[in-house]
Amino acid sequence: MTVLATFFLAIIAGWIVREPRRAALTVILPYLAMVVVQTWGLANGYGINPPSTVTPFSGAISYYVVQVIVLLFAMAIAAELAVVRARAATPAFAGPWLRTAVATAIGATGTLWVVVGWLASAKLVAHHSSSGMPLVALLGIGLNVIVVIALGVAAIRTLRRGNPAGPVDARQPAAAMTPGSR
Repeated sequence: MTVLATFFLAIIAGWIVREPRRAALTVILPYLAMVVVQTWGLANGYGINPPSTVTPFSGAISYYVVQVIVLLFAMAIAAELAVVRARAATPAFAGPWLRTAVATAIGATGTLWVVVGWLASAKLVAHHSSSGMPLVALLGIGLNVIVVIALGVAAIRTLRRGNPAGPVDARQPAAAMTPGSR
């Protein structure tokens, strides 16, 4: 559940928020909400994987390491997309805080819908799979890897081209920069 949902959450954050750090931070809280619900569901027998996947903590370190890796992928996707989209035209009324608030609201609403939908359709699983990761999770991780690489290349190319109007920095508006000033 979390791999694909987090991917779309990262795309939304990176598309709306134009500052890479803020875009990456926008992903964290909705992601944590999804992980908490998923972990609770697995621990109570509502998932494909057995409850031993998440409990006891000492035996489930690999589950939590995978969740941290998925979070890092999402933060990277959001930040790289923000770098690529940083120079796109923005409305005058849409400052950095408003874009961050809108992205957070959309991400939180989407997360709420995913969680409510999952909880509404959750059923106790009698026979848990022990054959490894579900296909959806493998596809989601593969998609994350491909997108991180592609957006990383695009972000590097964008940064190498530079901006003749000055650096992209929320603290220093490009309009304040004049040729020859420092």
